[in-house]
Formats: sequence, C-alpha cells, structure tokens
Amino acid sequence: MSKTPVRSALRSPLLPMVSALALAALAGSAHALDTRLVASGLEQPVYATAPVADGRVYIVQKEGQIRIAAPDGTLSTFLSIPVARSSEQGLLGLAFDPGYADPTSVGYRRFFIQYSDSGNGDSVIASYLSNADGSAAVVASRREVLRVDQPNFGNHKAGWIGFKPGDANNLFIAMGDGGGGNDPQNNGQNRNTLLGKMLRIDINRDDFADPNVNYAIPGDNPFVGVAGTRGEIFNIGLRNPWRNSFDRQTGDLWIADVGQGRLEEVNIVPGSSGGGQNFGWRWREGNINTPGIGGVRPAGLTDPNFVYERSFGASITGGYVVREAGSELFGRYVFGDFVSGRIWSVAGDGSQGPEAGEELTELIDNGAAGDLGNIASFGEGANGELYIVDFGGKVVQLLSPIPEPGTWALLLAGLGLVVLRGRPRQAAR
Repeated sequence: MSKTPVRSALRSPLLPMVSALALAALAGSAHALDTRLVASGLEQPVYATAPVADGRVYIVQKEGQIRIAAPDGTLSTFLSIPVARSSEQGLLGLAFDPGYADPTSVGYRRFFIQYSDSGNGDSVIASYLSNADGSAAVVASRREVLRVDQPNFGNHKAGWIGFKPGDANNLFIAMGDGGGGNDPQNNGQNRNTLLGKMLRIDINRDDFADPNVNYAIPGDNPFVGVAGTRGEIFNIGLRNPWRNSFDRQTGDLWIADVGQGRLEEVNIVPGSSGGGQNFGWRWREGNINTPGIGGVRPAGLTDPNFVYERSFGASITGGYVVREAGSELFGRYVFGDFVSGRIWSVAGDGSQGPEAGEELTELIDNGAAGDLGNIASFGEGANGELYIVDFGGKVVQLLSPIPEPGTWALLLAGLGLVVLRGRPRQAAR
C-alpha cells in the first residue's frame, strides 16, 4: 500500500477540462468542504475512529500501533504490538465494543483488533480492555478470539472489523482471499475456509474448549448446519474487502471490494438481510466474468450495487453513509480510491456509482493540512463525524457543507468529462 501521494498530480490535467462556467462556480462558492487537521506525523495510518464524544480520535497505524490524537493534535500511544508488516500485512482493524462506555455492559472498556501475526502471518482477532480513562490499553488483558491461517502471500488481508448498530453480540470480520493473482486457491468460493468472506461471530459466548478460540457461532448465521461450509461465514465471494461500514441509521452493510485488473466494486447487504450473498469472486470481477478465469455465470450470485473502471481509480477505499446531524452530506455515501486519491459522494441507497455522483476531491480545502494523497480509509466519530485517513501520515475531519444544488449543477456540467478521464495507476491492494 506504500504509494506516493497522487492528488496534486491530478490537478493539472483535470482543471483545464472544466468549463469556464464551472470554474467560476467553484471559485465563487462559499461551500468548499472545509477540514480540521486531526493529526499529522503519523506512520502509515489505515483507520480512525472516535468511540466517545470527548474529542479524542483513535488512529490505527499499519506498523502495529494505535495512537490517540487529542483535541489539540498531540499524539500518544494507546497500544503497540509486534505485527508482520510486509506488503499488506500489519495492524489493520479496530472496533470498540458497543458497550465500551457503559459500566453496566459486558463490553465495558473492551475493544477488538485484527492484525497479522509477527511470526507466521496468520490473521488474528484479539480483544483488549482499556484503562479507566481510555488513555492506554491494558496489555495483560489480551484475549485471542480467532485465528485464520494465511497462505504464503503478503497481500489481500482485508482487516476491517465492526459491529452492526443494535447488535452488541456479533462482530463482523472482513477476510481477503489470502493473496496472489486471481485467487489461485479459489478461496473466495471455497465454503470450507474463512478466506475471501465476511464473517459474523458472537463475542459474548464461547463454543470452543481451546483457550485460544473464544467466540461462538450465531445460530442465525446463514450457513449454520450446511455441510462443507463454515458456520462463521456471513457472505462469500470477496477478494479484498478494504474498509467497510454499517449505515448507523439503516443497518445496511457497505462492502468495498478491491478489483483484480478491471473493476472496483461496492456491494450492499441490506440491514434486514440475514446474509448468505455470494458476490462472485473469483469467477466474477465486479459484474463481468473475471478475465482468464470466469466462464458461465454460476447460479445464485449477487451483482454489486455499482462498479467503476480503472479510468476512475485502481484500488477502492470504502467509506460511510454520513449521518452527522446538520451535514449537507447527510444520507450520502462518501468513499475514495487509494491509488488515484479521488473522493466521491453518491446516493446512500446504492443506486448510483461515481459517474452519476459528485466528485469531492477538488472541493476539499485542507488549509494547513495540505493536499491529501493516498486515501487509506475513512472513519466515523461518536456523533457521525467523518474522518479521512491519508496513508502518507495524517487524518482530517470534514467540517462544512457541500455546495447548494444549483452550484452542483454548474460543477457537474464542467466536471462530467473529468470523471471519465482519470489516469489509471497500478493498484496497491
């Protein structure tokens, strides 16, 4: 994932294509997307979240640390662990228990991480407790929850973990296909492995005698009792679901899956769904047969809600449906691309892709923070605040509203060609 920032390189070829009318609208708009610099000087940050509305933001660094950014921007270390760090391995996921701030909850002060084991590269889910004021993890509280064997490839580890709103028992876990080109072990379609899947496990029960396996399989998971299929599986057919999220209002699960060579895709599992969707990898890339692999479309596949081609970007970074009260982005899904550095806003019902949405890249005013580069992740605060994580070392928070609809009409009139003329770059994930 270590690519150099690319956003500034996008500016010069794009702006000459914008009509004079749209440029005038952009220059005169008072509705640029202002930002607040949350933290800088970070080492390969890949996620940010704020579980409590106290001004602190917890930032995951791929190299094995969770840092806390205080309201004044100063940084402290919350947790540091050894991890495998080559390619796309590392400390990749963080989820605070829904009961983290509730002293009456079994999940009080508990959080979960996903990382690559420093010895053998296995994907590990572990829980910890924080100290009383949330300033540091209690290292001795570590409890291994789940371990997934990984093949000898450094890529496609996914790493996201999260809780569905209203469900405090079940942790969702995104697992990549284990790496290599075109999923050489066909893990995405193998129901007897956890690789290439979205998992769902009960972290408040324990079905296993092994002291290093500490979870239960929810009885309402879609494949429970199905021969040759792991009961932990919620969805199958994923390649590298990089940064996923739940809509905190609807419970919809948005899965952003990085493509092989042609298409980036977004899949949505409705909040009312019991799971079981097969998103097609490795037989399908997005909504096409995978070049060199796919044949006749297998029965029972679920096509993505939208895809985009490599002219837009080359490695999707999933985001969030904005639910911050008062935001003019409210109800829209904001996501980006790691390689091109571009950011879009699309309808929060999944009915449109970036070609029909709004590109926000050039509207974001980072002030002293400087241009954003490789968009590694987005994050959500306790009150729905939206954070953008730049792999180059900083996190910013989006603050002010987007332009009024009339201004968007002018901008899109000039930018319509721009979103079709991006310069593809080699994907990093």
